[in-house]
Amino acid sequence: NPDASAAETAEVVVNQQMASALKSQDKVRIFLRAVLTPAFFKNKEIEKNAPTVAKIIQSNPIMQRHLIGAIEGMTIVDGFQDKHFPVMLKQLYDEDLLEEDVILEWAFDGRTDYTLAIVDEDARAGLRGLAEPVVAWLQNDSDSDSDSDSD
Repeated sequence: NPDASAAETAEVVVNQQMASALKSQDKVRIFLRAVLTPAFFKNKEIEKNAPTVAKIIQSNPIMQRHLIGAIEGMTIVDGFQDKHFPVMLKQLYDEDLLEEDVILEWAFDGRTDYTLAIVDEDARAGLRGLAEPVVAWLQNDSDSDSDSDSD
């Protein structure tokens, strides 16, 4: 329902996840796969759907890691180009759906339980490499914050 509120849409997604006996983290994948297309940037799909994603992940760092895992999976199997991954990562950060610490943790952890089985280590490493500009920017921003804290 295009007129549904973010809370109503999130409730439908949660109900679908539970009715299908899927794991809690699957709800973010269900929703993203339903609303994001390879034209996500041009159509502002992340921006439009950010309130619902926020309701689904509830600022939970574990769910944020699953959000990154979901976009990794979408990049590998859903027709998104590799170059879309860092753009999605940055847009999710800009919409306050991913915290800096969560992105940096993902960048340096390697393959974890949050990585989907369909994303092998070579693919994950490739996506991590593509995300380097975002990671470097966050690190520089973090370093600047800590420098100004010590002044």
